Amino acid sequence: MNAPMKLSLGPLLYYWPRRRVLDFYAEVAASDAMDIVHLGETVCSRRHELRLDDWLDLAGALAAAGKEVALSTQALIESESDLKTLRRIVDQENIRVEANDMGAVRLLAEAGRRGWIAGPTLNVFNPATLALLAAEGASRWVAPPEMAGENIAGLRAGLSAPIETEIFAHGRLPLAYSARCFTARHHNLQKDACEFRCLHDSDGIVLRTREGEAFLTLNGIQTQSAKVYNLLADLPEIAGHAEILRVSPQGAHTLEIAALFRAALDARLAPEAAFDACRALMPEAPCNGFWLGRAGLEHVPPGAGASPTPAAAPEPAPEPAPPPAPAPSTAPVLIRLLPAAMRARIAQKLRNARLPAFTVPAPLARLNASLPQFPATLALTAALNLAPHVLLPRAALAPLTDRHLRMRVLDAGFSLDFTLGASGFFRPCRADTPADLTISAALRDFLALALREEDADTLFFGRRLHMEGDTGLGVLVKNTLNAVDWLGIFQSPG
Repeated sequence: MNAPMKLSLGPLLYYWPRRRVLDFYAEVAASDAMDIVHLGETVCSRRHELRLDDWLDLAGALAAAGKEVALSTQALIESESDLKTLRRIVDQENIRVEANDMGAVRLLAEAGRRGWIAGPTLNVFNPATLALLAAEGASRWVAPPEMAGENIAGLRAGLSAPIETEIFAHGRLPLAYSARCFTARHHNLQKDACEFRCLHDSDGIVLRTREGEAFLTLNGIQTQSAKVYNLLADLPEIAGHAEILRVSPQGAHTLEIAALFRAALDARLAPEAAFDACRALMPEAPCNGFWLGRAGLEHVPPGAGASPTPAAAPEPAPEPAPPPAPAPSTAPVLIRLLPAAMRARIAQKLRNARLPAFTVPAPLARLNASLPQFPATLALTAALNLAPHVLLPRAALAPLTDRHLRMRVLDAGFSLDFTLGASGFFRPCRADTPADLTISAALRDFLALALREEDADTLFFGRRLHMEGDTGLGVLVKNTLNAVDWLGIFQSPG
């Protein structure tokens, strides 16, 4: 292996009692395993066991112990109080800042701060975005946990100047954030009267399927994987793709796990042996699928292959030649040709628009269900292909390539089967083969999700959106829809 990488302790994602937090970081200060420590509340501003001044005091103590320290900002800013705390973090100049939303990026840039860290929730998936953040002052970035190793390597190769890279290497995967608190809902409480139930769950609340398989973890407003992401056995393949590995704190054995990473990085223990020793220290089974470009919940042993191997299926219909679609940026360019005042009016109308409540009439749904589904599927794929890359970035959707997706519009009687071809264009596929992912909802809910009037987590936990099959693909689709910025293409300068 190459020279040992640095080891980073990510911010504490769970809500622990004050005394436990202080004792934990005292142990971190005394440990030789960690080079870098991230502090601060990134999940929920209602967690007040430690205030910002307490985090600053901890930062001073850890720095005195020889650790590099960073203050991580909240991922979802919801109130003026949250913004006030964010401004205080930016205003202090003694501790490096990890920005976890674009509001933090803007404040750091306006303050002229340099050397800050682009956090994982900024969702950087291409060199252009990373170059933009670097120009604003970022000197390190944390790759999104769902980003495959080969994509990280490709992104780094596309940069005009190198930037330090950090990879999420151990812990439950942070999959999504919502304005609603699912822990409170689990206890039949309101978010603003949650009784701080998170304090009783040092590793979150595990959700299980009817068959008893661990599925997701609830952590306040954050949804995590149930399985534990673990790249210990993959260290030989990671070498050269990153300078820093991140270990996320868990309810027990965090420092023991960090010590195994350190031993493997220092070549005192073989990565596979370190992984085997680590398994007994984890709260759930391991996974590493995202790193290999597979479904995130998969665990692939070393040497078993770095790319998905789809199940055998009937020979798919030949992919038609791509239609003469506009170049990826054509739609935004055309929009920028509109007068600024007109773009502003369109953006305002989109911002204020609200879908009325409606259901497709049952007779029409029965008629739709009796008709061939190909024309409707063709219309859907044509619309997806015409969508500019700013709305549907093809690089982020690469894991969908040749995967069978089925979209069931429950109240309209449609069942649309399609895939993303290797050429980067969506196309219909055969309905008589098993789907890798089936997404079901009413027409209004699909429209509300696409227009960002509703978020996928709200629909999912409200039982209005259903996903069956490959949950890793489901998370990817959900995150892509949540990231669609319809207003952005009208508000961009031009």
